[in-house]
Amino acid sequence: MTTEHSTTPATQSGQNGLAIASLVTGIVGVVFAVLFAVVGLALGVVSVALGAIARRSTRSGKATAGLVIGVVAIVVAIANMVIAYNVLT
Repeated sequence: MTTEHSTTPATQSGQNGLAIASLVTGIVGVVFAVLFAVVGLALGVVSVALGAIARRSTRSGKATAGLVIGVVAIVVAIANMVIAYNVLT
């Protein structure tokens, strides 16, 4: 009986999943930051947290992108809140 060994390195699918989740929540967070600032702010914070956890073990581009887009969502949400406050008062 022969055994087959893979020559490709094992990927860390759990960390890759966190990176993709960070990226998706960051993109959705930017959209909601424009429409509903509170929801966009919450999604931005989640995206930054997931991106930071994913980057801790692997320097994936997706994790970095999710982290950056999460920060953008937070900034846009705060700017939207400030603009809405100044317009409504």
